[in-house]
Parts: sequence; C-alpha cells; structure tokens
Amino acid sequence: MHDIQQALLHNLEVLGTGRALAQLADDFLDHFPDPCRLARRHADKILRRHTGKVWNPDQVWWHQFTDAASSSRSYTGWAHYQRPIKTRRFTELMIERFDVGFQDATDELDLYGGFYSQGPHAQRFDERNEVPMLARDVQKDFWNLDFAQVVRDEVETFWKVRTDDFRVLAKVTLLAQCKEAERAGRLTAQDARQVRALVSSVLASAERAPTLELLRKAAGEGEMHINVYRPSVGRACLYILRPTSGRVWLYMPYDDQALRAFASEQAMAHWLRGWATTTEGMQRLRAAVVADEHLGDGHDAAEDALRQLADSSSDAAALKLLQRYSTPGSGNLFSQLVEDARSDMRHNAKLMVDNQRLRKAMLTGYLAAFIKVGALLVPLSTGISLALLAASVTKVWLEVDAAAHARSRQARQDALRGAIIDSIFAALNMIELGFGASHATLNYRAPFHETQASLADWQPVAHPQGLLEAREAKETLDGLQQGRQALRGIRLDSKGECWIDLQGRPYRVRYSTELKTWLIVPPDNPFAFGPIRPVRLNDVGEWELLGPPRLAGGVPGDGLAPQPSAFWDEYMLTDEQRSEVLSDAALARQTSLLEQSDIPELASDAEPLVDEEGFDYVDEHGACTYTYKHDGRFRNHLIDLYTMDDGINDYLRQGVRNFNYADEVSYLDKLADALERLPADAEVPLYRGGCGERGTSGIHFRSGRFKKGDILVNTDLTSFTENPYIIRKFSADTNKVSPQGLEGVFDDTSVVFELPAGRYHSGRPIAPFSSHYDEAETLFLPGAYFQIDEISEITGVDFRFVNVRIKQVGKPRSGPVYDLRSGEPFDRGAYVERLGAPHLVDRFFAP
Repeated sequence: MHDIQQALLHNLEVLGTGRALAQLADDFLDHFPDPCRLARRHADKILRRHTGKVWNPDQVWWHQFTDAASSSRSYTGWAHYQRPIKTRRFTELMIERFDVGFQDATDELDLYGGFYSQGPHAQRFDERNEVPMLARDVQKDFWNLDFAQVVRDEVETFWKVRTDDFRVLAKVTLLAQCKEAERAGRLTAQDARQVRALVSSVLASAERAPTLELLRKAAGEGEMHINVYRPSVGRACLYILRPTSGRVWLYMPYDDQALRAFASEQAMAHWLRGWATTTEGMQRLRAAVVADEHLGDGHDAAEDALRQLADSSSDAAALKLLQRYSTPGSGNLFSQLVEDARSDMRHNAKLMVDNQRLRKAMLTGYLAAFIKVGALLVPLSTGISLALLAASVTKVWLEVDAAAHARSRQARQDALRGAIIDSIFAALNMIELGFGASHATLNYRAPFHETQASLADWQPVAHPQGLLEAREAKETLDGLQQGRQALRGIRLDSKGECWIDLQGRPYRVRYSTELKTWLIVPPDNPFAFGPIRPVRLNDVGEWELLGPPRLAGGVPGDGLAPQPSAFWDEYMLTDEQRSEVLSDAALARQTSLLEQSDIPELASDAEPLVDEEGFDYVDEHGACTYTYKHDGRFRNHLIDLYTMDDGINDYLRQGVRNFNYADEVSYLDKLADALERLPADAEVPLYRGGCGERGTSGIHFRSGRFKKGDILVNTDLTSFTENPYIIRKFSADTNKVSPQGLEGVFDDTSVVFELPAGRYHSGRPIAPFSSHYDEAETLFLPGAYFQIDEISEITGVDFRFVNVRIKQVGKPRSGPVYDLRSGEPFDRGAYVERLGAPHLVDRFFAP
C-alpha cells in the first residue's frame, strides 16, 4: 500500500512533465500527415466549393454506369436506374483518381457517372439522392491539386517540424519498455541501467524521473553498435544493439515484449530461431514487417526471409541469416529510429498516383496498381512509426478499407494516444491510487479554454456561491487527512480525491498544471467540460475563488449588464484545427454510446434494403430498422437526410412542403421512431446558437419580457452541439467579417442557449449518423420543454450575445409557454393548422 499523501506529492511533482509530454504527443498525433485526414480535408473543400453546402466526403459516392436516362430534373441532366459497375467514396476517389479512360474523355464522365448520397444498393440515382456537381469539374480540381504531391509535401513538412518530438516520444517509450523488461526478467539491473543511459546518463538511476529538458537533449550513448534487420525493401524489422559490455540487446519496438538481453549474438539467434518456429512468434514477426501485400512491394521477399530464419538448421545458420539481412545502424538509436520512420513514410507516399504517373498512364492506356487505398488510409502510416508509438497495436489495421477507416480513425488515434500515455506514466514512475484516477489526471486532455487562459488579471470573487452552485458537494470534510507541502490547504480522502473548504462549503478540486493552480470541479466528474473555476489560498490560509475582471464584485444581477467570459473568449475564435479536435472527441464519445447499445449490425458483404420511399434500412426480425452498423460505421439514412436538407424544418416552422425526398409526415414519423430508439445521454454540456439571419432571434430576451422560470418549447427539430467552436457560425451573420478579420458579425439578435450537463433528458446524440459530424449534434424532437435558469449578456473583443441558460423540464400543467425559436406564445391550434397533420402534433404535444 502506498501512503496516499506521499503518492500524491510524487505524482504532483512529475505531473508537469507528464502533462507536457501528453501535450507533445497530442500535437504530434494531431499534425501527423494521415492521408485519409488530408483527403477528407481537401475533399470537403471541393464539395463545398461546387455545391455551396457541407458534405461528409465519406458519405458521398462516385458511381459509374454503362447506361443513362435523360432527366430535366437532375443536375447533370442524366439519371440512372441500374446498379453501378464501379463505386468509390469521394475520399477514396481523391486518392485513386478517375479511371485513365476518363482522363481524356471528360464529357463521358457526367454521362456515365455521377455523385450521390447513397451507395450502390440504391434503387435509383437521380435528383433525389444526387450530389449536385459535375465530375468534369472535379477532375480539373484533382489535376490542379495533385493530391499525391500534397501528401509528400506534408510528410516533408511534418518531419522538418516534428523530428525532435519523435525523438522525445521514442525515448519515453524506451524508458517504459525498459522498466517492463526489467520487471519481467528479460533485462538484468545492469542492462536496464545501460538502456536508461541511452536516453541520458542522468537517468541511469531508476529513481530519477526524466524531465522534458532532459529528454530534449541529445543522448550521450557512448560506444554502441547497432545492426538493423531489414528482411524487405530496406525496411526495419528489429534492432540488434551491442554495448561495450559484450551483451546483446534485441529491440523489437513493435512488440509488447520490446526489449530482451542475451549474453551473446549466438544466444540471441538461438532464441529468435526458436521463437520464429512458434505460431505466435511468426505472427508477431510478420506484424513487424513493413512490406505488405497492400503496398505491392517486397511482401513475398519478407515472408521468405522470415521463413528461412524459422527453418534454419542451427543457431549459427540463423545468425548468418540475420547478418545477411542486416545493415549497420547510425550508432545513435534514436537517430536511427527517426530515419527509419521517415523513410517508411516517404516510401508509402511515393507509391501514390500523382499527375506525372497519370500522364504516363494516359499515353500507355494502363495505370499499374501501385498501392491499394486501404494501405494508405492506415492512420499514422505503417511500420516502425506506428509500432514505436504503440507497441501493442499491430498492422492488422491494414485490413480495413476506406469506409471503415473514416469512422474508426479517431478510435485508432485514441488507442495510439493511450499507449503513449501508458509509456509516460511508467517512465515517470507515477503511482496509481485506485480506479484509474492518477492515470486519468495524466490522460485528461485539457480543453482549450484551460490551456489558453491567463489568470494574471483575475481577482477574488466576494460572493462565489452563485457561480459554484452546481459544483457544491454533499461531502463532509471532517476527519479527512490534511495536506502538507504542495498539498497545503487540501483535504485528502481515502481514494486520493482532493477537497477544499471555501466559505464553509465543501468543493472537490484538481490541480491544473497548465494554469499552475487548483480548480473547483464537479464532485462526480473532475474532468467535466465547462468554465474554469480557479482558487487560491490567501494570506490568512483561506481559499478564495478567482474571477475575470468585472466579475470581482460578485454575480451579476437580473439585468443584462455586459460581462466577460474567458470560456467564450476562446470558443468564439475561428480555429479549425482546435474545433476538429473537439468534434473528433465528441464523435468518439457518441460512437461509444452507440457501441454499448443493442444496434443490429449488417454483414460486411451484405447491403441494406430500401423501403418504398427510398430510405435505407435493415430487416430485424421482420421489422424495418433504420439504425444499424455497417462497414465499421453507424448509419441512419433518415438522420443523415435531416442533416443535409433544411426542407423538413421548413415544414415544421412554416408549413412549407419542399422536402423533395418523401412525404414530410411519413418521414417525421419514421425519424421520430428511429430517434426514440437511440440511447439518451446528458453527460456533457450542450450549446445552441442563433441570430436573426438564421431565423432564431434572441432580441426578445433583451426586452425584459423573459425571466428566470419561464418555459420555452421547441416546435422544430432542434439541435445542440457539444463543440462550442461551432456556435459562432450560427449566432453571427457569417456574410460579414468582424474588425478582427473573423467570419461573423454579432448584433442584438445573437443568442446562445446553454444546456448544462445533467440538465436534459430527451436529446439524442446523432453525430455518428450525420453528414456534418463536425457539428457534434444532439437532436431534440419537437415538444421538448425548457425552463430558463439565467439570462445574461456576454461580450468579448469582437462578439456579444444573449446567453440563455436553460434546463429541460416536463410539460407544465399551466401557465404560458413560448416558442424557443421566436419567443412567441405557443399556440397548439395554430401549429395543427400549419402542419395539417393532427396525429403528428398529438405525438409531439400530447393533449
């Protein structure tokens, strides 16, 4: 058992280094030139430029046909009622390009092909599922872009900027692998000391924890001979290291038993030969071989080399085979790892189809199959770069296709990040106090409003209870252990949780290394997303809450006196990369919810059925089920259409029938059935922006007509987002540019609704089904009632809006109810007349 206080003090001491390394890992992964991510980014721009709308490139298909029917209603002038002979998702098409035969015959592209929002199983390909753009225009974009060259340039830029970061991560990984190998008995204590010295002589002692400064310094390894085993196309498989002691270390960074020491090379060959004869050993060696059938080069040669090793007649013969396929390394392990990873990425990028290769193919009429799309769409490339960063993750990922990759990329990146965090935790000798709490402190990815905040001007808040109401705990602090040193003023419970007493009330806290202070957090979720509440000990040893300037006097009154917000100062910025991070996290969270639900899965070689109105579904025990999983992703055609077509909300808001795909009432019945079967969730705060330009004005909240306790109701399909970066484009006029050069100008109609975590119950997360997954939506059917908790005005450098904090409640028994979108009193009779569908109104607004 660890003494809780001592363990916490140690963890706090190294937490700054750990958090810095975790941030370095995040930056490394976020900037890694993943071809799929790059393809999606450029595909998104092409789709938006030609259609004026945002599409998910992975849900846009290029279909090729042998016949066509003239159509006056379709964008291309053609429709198709046969199954396509060839199909590619738009992301795949970015990489593969159009067939060589179409490169000159551009007129035939739009006759015999087209872009559609349904896969090859659809019964029709016409204006109802067409993506309105011409293939010949897209082909010009492909030639102008030359995507293969884009990837190569990104690879070079990445290594120019991130080489030192790779070295740091490689060192952290080696330290963690060394600790595990010594504990398992594969390294002696002396071996382990020398391995740690490869990182830094200062770290030879096991008690010394690394710092970022130490890891950044060039390693002083002394005499070290390195041989690199390359069974195929010059690519690294494993490393044989010989220190001056005469020992031999076998380093297999891809393997979960990465380090193993031997008395001699002969002993190493003996073990490796025996290991290769086992099924498990051969599988793990194959997992390390970079060459793969998807890459089209060297696979057979690598297989043959490994088989020769397994079949060698003696240890001496095995050693000769190792020597035959080995080359001398650079003498510096980490420089060698950098060079191998960089060469591997360059090699893969070189195999892509570029303009030059396509021009040659046009002359010969033949384009060699240099590489399969599936191989390029593996996150973080293949081989040593992947293996080094996540020893437990193998190249089985190469077996996925582009469709599966698109939805699982974040999950894979999370797996890589998790492996790196595990290495950091081990390398820093951090101590787990139970239930993963210590690991979570390191693993937690601080939100941008925490990492980017400055507390220099923040002052004590005299009356903090209003700001802290939702975070007050019911715990009693009597009898809890008093903290000392860096934990002065903190109370420690038996689980290692940290608490403070502020003005006689208990609050849970966690330490923020980014802000170098303690933060009050929700007692049941210390890493919940929300505004930061920093505290400090004053001169008399009492805790006090800090607030930004102009909040120092306490909580604002009932009026709309402008007040600042450090939270919205960050999220009203336009930062696509940061926004993508939050959207990816939201998608992963929502996908995890669906994974835990009983949702049918369609076999990979099967196709969905299509109902009488053209909506995709699967048959589940004789019933039409519109939500299902296929090709590694969750699907719901009804939800996807909602995210792409405003027509259904035009009907709900105005009674206008311009939904082209099907009858509005029938569609809404099906959609409501499907949504109600999805898991509900209220774990995160939600936000919704509006302005007069978008038909959701907030001007009525400025008049004083609304107050705390008033009830609002939605009469349309109402979406909120988990990603506050999204809010600016909905709460401001995006046709104008602010004085700071950001898209979007705010006015008196700008409004932001805020739904705190745990304060709603009927919303359904829909990002995994959406063409706009980046909007991280949770959708509410009409008829959800919300009570106003607070109305305030938030101002910043170039933004201002009415902030309406609400919570979902049941239908009130009496009293007025107001339309959330317009502020007008809700009139049920007028709503029935507008929709012309009494049963639909009864469904959403039960009498």
